[in-house]
Amino acid sequence: MAISSNLRTVLAWTHRWVGLIGGLLFCLLGVTGAIVTFRPQIGAALSPRAIPLAQCRGPVDWNAAQREIEATTGTAINRIYFPAGIDPRYHVRMQTGVDAIYTHVIYDACAGRVLGTANLQWLDWIVDLHHNFLAARTGRMFVGGVGVALLLSGIGGLALILLSATSIKRLFKVQTGDTRKTFYDLHRAVGAGTAVLVLLQAFTGVWLCYPQIFRFAVGAPAETQIDVRSRATHSGSLAPLGDLIAATDRAIGDGRIREIRMPEGYGLVQVRMWREGDFRSLGNNVVSVDRASAQVLAVDLYDGKPASNRFLQALAGLHYGEWGGMPYRAIYGISGMATLPLFLTGCSYWWLRRRRHVPATARSAHGSREAIGSSVPTQA
Repeated sequence: MAISSNLRTVLAWTHRWVGLIGGLLFCLLGVTGAIVTFRPQIGAALSPRAIPLAQCRGPVDWNAAQREIEATTGTAINRIYFPAGIDPRYHVRMQTGVDAIYTHVIYDACAGRVLGTANLQWLDWIVDLHHNFLAARTGRMFVGGVGVALLLSGIGGLALILLSATSIKRLFKVQTGDTRKTFYDLHRAVGAGTAVLVLLQAFTGVWLCYPQIFRFAVGAPAETQIDVRSRATHSGSLAPLGDLIAATDRAIGDGRIREIRMPEGYGLVQVRMWREGDFRSLGNNVVSVDRASAQVLAVDLYDGKPASNRFLQALAGLHYGEWGGMPYRAIYGISGMATLPLFLTGCSYWWLRRRRHVPATARSAHGSREAIGSSVPTQA
């Protein structure tokens, strides 16, 4: 019994003070993370509509498309997101010279033309805020620390729920009439309903901030480093986009390109490909292509990875909401938003509980002063 009482005290203290001190940062990560979860859907909704056509013009001429896309903004392509399903719109992210902020060009493959741009700079800002607190690598380390704190607070709260002998019905029952108890019941109900997903978000987020530590912990082999000699003085031209895509298609014949990440200048082009059975919507396989020669330098197939590497890739897919389609994204997004009511109800309960004890002491002290004053004789 003493051990259980001491454990409860430690868990309650950890949950309370870590939550109170770091709660606003938890809310910031939770709310921005919920928005980022729906980034593909937000991008599609805010993009220019596709041109209605009876049929597509045929295979995309990617070399001509690249020329038109880059002429639209006068800058180089940073990333290309391929559409899913029958949507002919390709989302192309263009370099701007500003860290983490991009121009977004929408290209219609059926019409063979640029449709225009999408105003998504605000979303870029939110993504950078969520990933890095707008402070690049240093911010990423700080975000990881906030994730660790969220894990500690969340584990403490979930453990307190599990240690209580409360029925499921009582766990989600909210009392009315006593404001303090109402806030406590709301806090417990929201926590019980979202604890697992919130902890999952925190855990997978910490892994993305500190991947090397996790690799060491699970014994995963380090990612293969491809040695590409510097081409800073290369006199030749860069390989056109069409050649890069053709080389990638040949490398994995049964794969479909989902994302192309272009380097700045010469270097490696990384292409994410989806194959039948992949659980991530962007695919579990990566092809690395030389930017100058369009030569495939490495093919990283998910099927050939050891179990430890598969586990780590699964964590990334879970964090970005790439499992289970829209139902999972919706549930995941709601659980991220739940950090806000958790913080507000927790703070309200703590404050009301604190005020409940302070007045009694104050009244006692005030009453003592009155008693002492009444015993003093009045001067004539």
